[in-house]
Amino acid sequence: MNDVNTPATGETSIPENTQLVQLHDEAAAAASAPDLHERVRELTARVLHERRMALNDIRELVVAISSGVGSGLTSRGGEMKDGLKQAIAGLDEAVGSAAQAASYTLREAATQGQSFKDNELKASLEQLRDLEGQIVEALKQTASQSGGKLKEELGYLSDHLIISGTRTGEQVREALQQLANGVKASGAAGRAGLSESASTATERLSLVASGILEALSDSLKRQSERLRS
Repeated sequence: MNDVNTPATGETSIPENTQLVQLHDEAAAAASAPDLHERVRELTARVLHERRMALNDIRELVVAISSGVGSGLTSRGGEMKDGLKQAIAGLDEAVGSAAQAASYTLREAATQGQSFKDNELKASLEQLRDLEGQIVEALKQTASQSGGKLKEELGYLSDHLIISGTRTGEQVREALQQLANGVKASGAAGRAGLSESASTATERLSLVASGILEALSDSLKRQSERLRS
């Protein structure tokens, strides 16, 4: 998505891509709903489920939705802080669920004996690993392209998520842990009649997940130490 100039008002920049404009407008309309959390969760889940956008488009998706909700709250005079908090929580919930489903798909493919190249596995799992950071960076981007109260509240919200973490990040770490534990499960499954190719694929998936999980844990530990210092 192209960068645009920072507006002088509290409204956000509107995406130029037609699909993103539509998403922005749907999010703006949701800002007037009493159940903003659920409306944004459903909108995000629908976009991902219908494959209008994929997890590797997450940054653009978050920018479009957060800017849309911000525009809607600004134009309707809605409570900015609470509204954004509800909206981002709904988005976070939907992305986390999609990430978990993606990890299940990988695991299922492995148990069915689908062969993977290590670089393909690593890329797929790193994409899941990076989702939390992409969400935070997208909120920072929206803040930088906004003005007034919206810019301020999005800045606070993104800073808070850096410290507290997201539901997406939590679910991704759980999914990676489950995949990593598959090394043990693959041996038992093999003895239960799982094909050699499926056992090999599952073990390879587990080993790659273990490496990514270990690196992620080290990164989170360093981040925590920086925040305490």
